[in-house]
Amino acid sequence: MRKVFRFLVGGFLIAAALLVAYHYSSDTAIYECYGMLTKAKASNTSVPVTLFIKITQNRFWVFWNPLDGVLRMEDATGSIPTVPGDDPMAPRWVQTGPGKRTALFFPGLVTANAREDLFAVKRVDTFLYLYRWPKAGETVDLTKSTQGGFSTIGNFLTLNMSDEAIFKGICKPKNN
Repeated sequence: MRKVFRFLVGGFLIAAALLVAYHYSSDTAIYECYGMLTKAKASNTSVPVTLFIKITQNRFWVFWNPLDGVLRMEDATGSIPTVPGDDPMAPRWVQTGPGKRTALFFPGLVTANAREDLFAVKRVDTFLYLYRWPKAGETVDLTKSTQGGFSTIGNFLTLNMSDEAIFKGICKPKNN
């Protein structure tokens, strides 16, 4: 009887520790970003824009994920940028060095004919490098140039919104 009791208590403690580790395996912060959206190719114009971003960073012990987190965004009207016609269940890869690893399941929102446009986060010290989430069958190479960056000290965001538009601005934490 005593052995069964020890086994049950040990199993409960292990399950509780795993549950706590899973619950605290990421840190999420929401920011309101004010800046300029520069459209270089079309007319070389800049317009003021407000973006809301949510950065989820994995803790150092989350070794099963090749990414350090995810950045999602929406504009001041609540519109979420989407990628039309991309299958969220299709395989995609993340390259972190000489080899590539399968990216985990798509962590974003899916609508009828589109998926949310996300950015993968690779953390280097106090700076977050941002890479557009790969489309079905594509590989995002975390060793190549980025599509943006976020300074965790100065809260400055630079983000390639598309091939023609770049956002640069300052972000303020929003009720974190």
